[in-house]
Amino acid sequence: MGRQIQWKRRAVFVGCLLLLAGCARVPKVEVNPALEMVPPIARSVEVKELKSGQNGRILVVADFGPGTLKTKFHAVRLDNETVVLRDDGKGGDEAASDGRFSVAISEDLDAVTKQFAATEQRSLIGFKPRPTFRGRELIPPDSTATARFDFQRFQRGGFIPLDLDKICFLQDISIPHSLMVTDVRVVEDFTRANNPCSASPSATGAWSFGKLMTDMANPTVTGVSAEDFVRHWLDTWLHLQTVNGDPVPARTRLFALVIQPWVVRSGSPAGSFTINSWMTKPLDLAKAPFKLTAIVNRLDLRGNSGYGFANPGEGRFIFEVLDPNTCTPLGAPKAFTVIFEYGLPIHTCKGLKVYAQKWADLKSFTLGPGPYNDKLQELTDVFAKANAAPAKPNGSAINQIRTNEIVLSSGTPQPVWELREFNVDPVSHLLFETTVKQEPAKKYNARAVPPGAPSDVTLMADWVNLNHDDIVNDRHTVPLSLPTGQPFLGGKSHTEFLGFWDAAPSEITLDGARQHFSLNTCSGCHGGETNTQFLHVGRASFGFEAPLSGFLTGVTVTDPAGRPASPGRSFNDLERRQQSMQRLLCQPCTSRLFALVNALTFKPVHMSD
Repeated sequence: MGRQIQWKRRAVFVGCLLLLAGCARVPKVEVNPALEMVPPIARSVEVKELKSGQNGRILVVADFGPGTLKTKFHAVRLDNETVVLRDDGKGGDEAASDGRFSVAISEDLDAVTKQFAATEQRSLIGFKPRPTFRGRELIPPDSTATARFDFQRFQRGGFIPLDLDKICFLQDISIPHSLMVTDVRVVEDFTRANNPCSASPSATGAWSFGKLMTDMANPTVTGVSAEDFVRHWLDTWLHLQTVNGDPVPARTRLFALVIQPWVVRSGSPAGSFTINSWMTKPLDLAKAPFKLTAIVNRLDLRGNSGYGFANPGEGRFIFEVLDPNTCTPLGAPKAFTVIFEYGLPIHTCKGLKVYAQKWADLKSFTLGPGPYNDKLQELTDVFAKANAAPAKPNGSAINQIRTNEIVLSSGTPQPVWELREFNVDPVSHLLFETTVKQEPAKKYNARAVPPGAPSDVTLMADWVNLNHDDIVNDRHTVPLSLPTGQPFLGGKSHTEFLGFWDAAPSEITLDGARQHFSLNTCSGCHGGETNTQFLHVGRASFGFEAPLSGFLTGVTVTDPAGRPASPGRSFNDLERRQQSMQRLLCQPCTSRLFALVNALTFKPVHMSD
């Protein structure tokens, strides 16, 4: 009874305020593009139809919680229009500074009521609860998901909560067709990929290492040959690099294991060159010892389009490095993988949704040569071909190249897994080594610093404590430097001791902050935080499909630091990506109401993986 009275009071209050709405002007407020990856997320969104001369308008109330937004007005972008919500107690807003932001928008009520009526019918049958995700962590189904959708209240002019997962018709997304493509009939389609040890290897197939590197170099635009582009990249491994003050030692085993036999197979006799002179020799990209193991749709990495389209997601190719002499995975059971990670050059709601639908529609075709591979290449060409992103370096859509290997470790005092990251330099047009993301330099990790050795672990712990709220909500960004000016972000990641990040228990005051901070690092995600043996997409000889980690397919992990003692945390990242894809396909580009609700409630994955 009390709740019914509250609803009535709110309805009367809103109706009265709307009579004055014309006098309550909203100041001009700009959308903040910095919020695209870390937007404020409404705890709930309620809507009601405005009557009494306000036909065709719906009041939207987003509850962000008191103090979450430090302003009385908040702007989001809907296609070509800016919508400003207010928390100033005017123009339909119930009370000033209560964290409940309001806006009245025009909408096609016929379309909305049809959508709500269909939702109510589905709710009478019963919504099927499904797991949700907090960041990457799998959360058990919410029992409230079965609650009836109260369309009748909306028709009576009352507020109803609006959850897009209930409103949308969720498409079935095939993981092997549309998200993680590892089928041998696809990745070993040698009209597109390449077998460097075959009688007629090729560097022209759309998915071959040689073709992708050629398009990345874009010689006709940059004047840099594909061979020189690859040579320079390989040469960075042979010399000490200092990245943001973090020394990245040379991994010279690359010369003996990869470069030397590759150059020999390219036509230069063994002994005719050394580690210091090899760059003068031909390097046949058709014989590049790289085997495609997966093509990956990462639309789940998109930002919140209510604040911009700078981050529409990624498309990826995963290669494993082969022994050039045997064409088997290099150094097995050790490993060396390379990932090409391209930003999608799509910057409109309609364009991104059409593109996503084409990925979803791949489930209609049989995996392998023919319609499936043809359609898949059409999708990968969008981001992989030369000049896919004219405004980026070399005109390439590549965001970064990442590597993960242990085979190049010297083995002293013990083999060390290492992850590196490379960007294209806009001046030289060559790849250069850059910082890994979301991970400080090794000296800040108590797990990686030998007892008694100098370290800066306390500085890391202090930073985690200071930023614990952002960290536990997965919206933090590890900065290039600390406030003192001391370099912080690392030049490489080391996944030592089944890696995770830690400090003394007394130094990081919040256990959840330690875990979320560690999980967001490359080494934590590829190590102890997910109980992964370093590779999420594993090694595979020709004719075999690459295995996937438990983090991708489903696993429960206890806290590797033992804080706190708990049943464990669960992950199933491919299911999370599946749900993210479903939401994207539900996201309307024409309905102002549903687009606004999406902008107010969609939380991007702000992680480095």
